[in-house]
Amino acid sequence: MRGTSTTPSTPTPKASSRPLEEARGLTRSGVLIAYSHRDRDLLGELQVHLKPLQKAWMLDLWDDLRIDAGPRGEEELRRAIAATRVALLLVSPSFLGSEFITSETERALPVLLAAQQHPRAAVMCLYLRPALDVFADYPFIDPQTAMPRSVRLTNFHGLNDPMQPLAVLDRPARHQVLQLAAEEIIKAAHRNTVMTAAQ
Repeated sequence: MRGTSTTPSTPTPKASSRPLEEARGLTRSGVLIAYSHRDRDLLGELQVHLKPLQKAWMLDLWDDLRIDAGPRGEEELRRAIAATRVALLLVSPSFLGSEFITSETERALPVLLAAQQHPRAAVMCLYLRPALDVFADYPFIDPQTAMPRSVRLTNFHGLNDPMQPLAVLDRPARHQVLQLAAEEIIKAAHRNTVMTAAQ
């Protein structure tokens, strides 16, 4: 399996001092970043602002080459989503044309994230380059209600305006957007993550 992650996967959390909460729920940790390998330049700019997470081994980088091996890569991605506290999508035309999005509907990343069972990862989008497909609908069956639903990338929490993505901004403006986005990501990554199944 090919992979371009520059940091190891999130280590298994240490045993909790609250075993009853652990038994009833799930402890999530770290930040999963999903992106197209063609957007490594802008990923690199973001990583400069995420150094505190990188130093703490809290970043798990997933590019589209990492899941092109088929079912094995997809299953590993599902496990990574189930263990992560924050899922960050770096959205561009290349990302929207990647295996993350063009897989069969129930395996498309927006559907996997929207259909999470409790406890849920926070899902954030950082818009890198102009792409009208951010408004496309991804239909799926809600696993909790068995009712048909749909999700758009813009339904998730946006860290910037999809109509003003990073690539159209000058360097100072891009730096400001990335700094604010990183602060929000880091804050979310350090929130309490033990959530019971009853929530």
